This record gives sequence, C-alpha cells and structure tokens, in this order.
Amino acid sequence: MFNNPLIQRYRFSLMRPLQFWLYVTMYVVLVAILFFLNYSAYKYTNSYMTLTDLFKSIYYQLFVFQLLVLAFWGAYNSGTAIRDEIIQKSYDFFRMLPIPSLGKTLGILIGKNLVVLLFAAINCILLFYTGFRGSVNYILQIQILLLVISIALLFNTATLLTSVNPQKKKKTSPIGFIILAFIFLPYGIGLIATMLNTDDLQTYPAWFYELKVPVLVLISSICLYFTCWTFTGILRKFTKEDQPLFTRNGAILFMLGYLLVLVGLFFHHLSPLHKEILIAQWVITLIPVLLIPLVAERSFDNYLEHCGLLQASATGRKPGLATLLPYSNISLALILFAIWAAGAAWTSFVSKADIYQSLRFILVLFSYYLFFALLFELYVVCRPLSGKVGLFLVFVAIIYCILPLILSAVMDSEIIYVYSPLGCLFDMGSSTPKSDQTSIQASMLLINALLCITPITIILKRYKHIITTRENM
Repeated sequence: MFNNPLIQRYRFSLMRPLQFWLYVTMYVVLVAILFFLNYSAYKYTNSYMTLTDLFKSIYYQLFVFQLLVLAFWGAYNSGTAIRDEIIQKSYDFFRMLPIPSLGKTLGILIGKNLVVLLFAAINCILLFYTGFRGSVNYILQIQILLLVISIALLFNTATLLTSVNPQKKKKTSPIGFIILAFIFLPYGIGLIATMLNTDDLQTYPAWFYELKVPVLVLISSICLYFTCWTFTGILRKFTKEDQPLFTRNGAILFMLGYLLVLVGLFFHHLSPLHKEILIAQWVITLIPVLLIPLVAERSFDNYLEHCGLLQASATGRKPGLATLLPYSNISLALILFAIWAAGAAWTSFVSKADIYQSLRFILVLFSYYLFFALLFELYVVCRPLSGKVGLFLVFVAIIYCILPLILSAVMDSEIIYVYSPLGCLFDMGSSTPKSDQTSIQASMLLINALLCITPITIILKRYKHIITTRENM
C-alpha cells in the first residue's frame, strides 16, 4: 500500500521536519492542557470524587478529540485534495497517473491524512489507557472505537466524493464541509451527553425492525453501509469521470437499500397513535427519490448516442419514442417513485393507518413529483437551446412551491396552502388534514395534470427532434 505514488508524494510534503514538528507540538500542547485542566479540577474542586471519575471524564474528552481529528480534520483534508490539485495546476497530471482508481482513492484518503492517522493512533493509546484507569467497560470502548472509525470513513469518503467534479475546474471552497460540520456537530454533542448520562451504554438497545441492536453498533453499521456506497461512487468518478454518479441499476439498488435501512429505523415505532412518525418516514425516504435523478442524469448527448447505438445494432432497430422513453430520465424517476410508494403503502399497512387514505395521499404526492420530474427532463432536453433554461426552470419550481403558501397567508385561507407540495406534506401530518377531502384532492390532481401538459408537449417535441437529428447524421 505504501508503494502507492500518491501516498509517497503526500508523505514527502506532509512529513517535512519543520511542518511535522509544528503539528506534533500543537498536539502535545493540546493533550497536556486537557490533562492539566482536568487534574486541576480534581485537585482543587469537587468536580471529580475519585481518580476513576477523573480518568473516565478524560476518556470521553479524548473520544471527542479523536472524533474531531478523524471525522472533521481528516474529512477536510480528503475533501480539499482535488481542490489543491486544481490550484497547483496538477490535476491533469493526477488524472493521467498510471494507477487504478482504487489506488488513487486510497492514495488520497491515506496520503492526505498521514499526520491525522499518526495522531489518531497515539490518541487511541491514550483512550485505552484512560478507559482502563476510568473503569470504562471494554466492550463499550470497542464499540466507541468502531463508531469513530465508521463515522470517519463516511465523512472522509463523502467529502472526497463531493469534491470529484471534472466539469468544474475552478477553485472550490470548503463551505460544503463547514455546512456538514454544523449539521452533524449538534448530534455529536447530544450523543456524547447521552454517553455520559447512560449506564451500560454498550447494551443500550435500539430497534431495527423488530431486532434489538446496541445503539452504537447500529449507528456504526449504518455509517459503514453508506461508506460502501460513497467509496464505490469515488471509484466510479475516477474511472468514468464524464458519466453520472449512478448507473440505472445502481440508482435503483441505492434507493432500495436506503428505503430498507430507513424503514428499519422507523418500523418498531409505527402505530396508529403516532401518525407524525409515519409522515416523517415518508418525507425522509422521499428525499433520495428527488435527488437521485440529479446524479443519474442522462444528457441530451446520451440520448443521441443511444439512438445511434440502436441504429448500429445487429437488429437494426429504428429509434423512436417507444425506445427512447424507457431510456429517459423520466422512466428512472417513475421507477424510484414506485419503489418509494410501495414502501409507503407497506408502512401505512404496518402502522394500521387508513390504507385508502394513504393511497390517495401517495397519488397526490405523485402528481407533485411528476411535475418536478418533467421540469428536470425539460432542462435536460432544452439545455442545448439555451444555457439559461435551468435558471428559468428553478424559478418556476420555486414559484410552484411558495406561491400557494403566500396566497394562503395573504387571503387568510386555510385551504390554498395545500396546493403547494410543501404545504401538502405539512397538512398530511396534521390531526385533521384538509387535503384528505375528496374534492380538494381531485382539484389538486387536476391542477397538477394541467400544469404537466406544457412540459410533456415540449419534451415529446424534443424527443422527436433527437430522433430526427440522429437519423440525419
């Protein structure tokens, strides 16, 4: 592994004596201050009654420090590797390195974090020492170590994946990483507070479907599962950088896996008395249905290429709407929504909710989703006509979402807001949903159907243009 040229390159730059000893000094000073402050609190205050309490507290503080080092400092290093290559004008050299995508991925994840990994290893020794002196359960120590490693792997691979974008050769900023840190840091603080106040945390149960699993093991397992996806995504982007992140089959498999994991977390808590839990599960599992088509996009050029391959095939099959539609982004969007709808219907049945009411809600949500899917496909097929079409369609989507909310507030109406997809979702979770009325649902479906007519007409014309263009090439 250490024969990897990227690791060797980063080792020479990171392990320069002056820079390396600067890092070492900072680390030693921080750890010394941590031990000094805690010992002072033990010696001169009543914060700790015994040495065991002192070392137990230091153990959890070192755990936080380990998490910051591996999951945040390490993720920042991984996420800025491609940016640094672009800034140093060596990105083309990086792309042409005669090593496989796996070697490039490991070269960045390990090479950019050599100092981080060294400090983490030293910190791990201190963790086990303070854990032993603080009488922390050894099974709990192993679970915490697994938790730190799994979170660190997920954060590192996720930030690296988001930074691999060959279409943008400009300097990127770490704003995405900062946002990620602000999102997850409060949950991390809450988890640590729970650790300090929970006895026998190593056996504290969490439900996954009807299985009781130690909560730390469950969190670690979920992080490792999604790490496999992010790692696979990195390999794909390094191998086929001009292709979308997901293949058609990959997008479907990811959606199925995501749905199974999220439903498993909600399953035990579903009940007719807690309708808001069912709606929350619907909303959270609906997110990838909206986002996956964006990273599995088949472009205008892909459509032209697909028609050409059909013409050149041994069967000599003539391209047409019947062959282009199953290949389109719309077909993938419909498949993803069908998977989500099946999961939503099943969880409705499990929670003993009104299944007919749930199916009507799903149908209404489909009408909203179809409009968004058509807007995205309109962007794909009309992008060659104008570079500003995307901005216009985003404007249309925003108006579609917020205009009913504004009108509802201005007109003091308790019904108009449900004609917004956001308002509809909010209304579904209320105790007396207004969108449950048959007349209102029928009007929502009618309005969305009328709105879909224009984009469908334009998309079909563009499909025919693609087919004609390919036939004339």
